[in-house]
Amino acid sequence: MQLSRRGWNNVLIFAVLAMMLVFQYSGKKLEGDDSASQYQSALPANAVVLSMLFDNIQIQRVGSQLASVPELGLSQPQLKQIIKAWESATFKPVPRDIVIANLAYGINISFELANLAEPITLILYQIENGYLLQNWQDQLLQIDESELQVLLPR
Repeated sequence: MQLSRRGWNNVLIFAVLAMMLVFQYSGKKLEGDDSASQYQSALPANAVVLSMLFDNIQIQRVGSQLASVPELGLSQPQLKQIIKAWESATFKPVPRDIVIANLAYGINISFELANLAEPITLILYQIENGYLLQNWQDQLLQIDESELQVLLPR
């Protein structure tokens, strides 16, 4: 085959790109099934939270800022951190075959999202060794105390 130097460079570039794609997708195939089922999101993908209502405390967007009602004394970065934490939160699901007793009392956390007409309500349960969150798909997710400190205004 007679190719110019530029032609051989193009062949090498496409060969390297093809190898990168093969390695990228083969790695996702091998570990992707486990990691995809391992963690579930608390809110729908790409959710943009307009307001959050928890235990008579509301955090809402007012223009480009966030405000809390009643005033909690939290700064804008702190309020933004709470909202961002909810928008990107993922947790380990509780296996379906495990039955957890005493889930009668839970705390409702309601979210109004930009892309949904109806608010989404999550339910937070306290159990012996931590917390459970029932997400928007009615799945039970495990939450530990440190994660809860980031997610809820205090």
